[in-house]
Amino acid sequence: MSNPTYRPKLLQEAAAEALTDGSPHIVRVDAYERQLKELFIIDTPQFIGADRESAFASADFASFKEARTQSAVYAHYPWLNRVVKIVPSDEYFRLKTNRNQDLITAEEQKKLAEYTVGIFGLSVGSNVAFALTQAGISRRIVLADFDELDTTNLNRILAGVHEVGLNKAVIAARRIAEGDPFADVEAMEQGIDAASLERLLKDRRIDCVIDEVDDIRFKVDARKLAMTYKIPVVMVTDNGDGAVLHVERYDIGHDKIFGKDPSYFDSLPAKPSKDEAGRIIMDTIVGGQDRVDPAMLSSVKRVLAHELVSWSQLGTAALLGGIMVTYAVKQIALGKDNTVDIRAFIGPRTIEWSTHA
Repeated sequence: MSNPTYRPKLLQEAAAEALTDGSPHIVRVDAYERQLKELFIIDTPQFIGADRESAFASADFASFKEARTQSAVYAHYPWLNRVVKIVPSDEYFRLKTNRNQDLITAEEQKKLAEYTVGIFGLSVGSNVAFALTQAGISRRIVLADFDELDTTNLNRILAGVHEVGLNKAVIAARRIAEGDPFADVEAMEQGIDAASLERLLKDRRIDCVIDEVDDIRFKVDARKLAMTYKIPVVMVTDNGDGAVLHVERYDIGHDKIFGKDPSYFDSLPAKPSKDEAGRIIMDTIVGGQDRVDPAMLSSVKRVLAHELVSWSQLGTAALLGGIMVTYAVKQIALGKDNTVDIRAFIGPRTIEWSTHA
């Protein structure tokens, strides 16, 4: 599938030259030469720690470079008006994840890259997407959000003012593609609902659901579907400067939703009011008002009184949430934690990991 609004076009040299010769406004960038030098040092251990100028003047490097004269790929980023000369996919991924060694082994890195994540809701979710892909997790990833970027989102979404008005899923997809032009990213600009999620799960297109959608009804429906298709669900909720992480392992038999029997939510209306949604978030998801940051609680009350436009959120909490989710996904993908139901509270006042009662 190709989409010029968020996917780079991968070209061979002739096509890249034809494109740039016919479009003087497109800038050519050569990352290839530096990448070859990085690969040479990585693949030729005797030059590690040696004088770099001598290494690159050596016959070994000349042979290394000669063997790759036809290997370059050109990534055209239409939204940046750039064509970038780069090494092929496998070598690019080796470069991007090289500094992960030995914190992540080569075998683990391959497993993580092949683990497919769907991120639904790209406000806090944009931080999740960035952290995941920075770690080399989920080179094939599905993003969904119907909403467009506003300037008030810029305190927590990794974006620029030049992107105001663009779809949030597209913005996140572009960030991923700029860091890894070979990533297989799908941006669902129409957002996600139960029907479209079921299609993804039925077709086994994702291995894990990251739920950052505001809609409480969707959260419940998504977990019921995850039970049916045996897919884990991970979610993070910001809480002032802290965050609350939920990990629900429906892939290994978990059968509760936020620690409660699914029937508890049967009376939930199709479109819960803000009051109902706030009650479920505070009492069921976060675990009671005593768990909520006091300033956050005051903010919620002002939202319900129509004194604030929307829930207060901090960029620090969004970044923390991205890190927490990435850690959880890594543990799941590598089979390192088989706890069926985790709720973790992390913030300036408390660090606590617990399972639901």
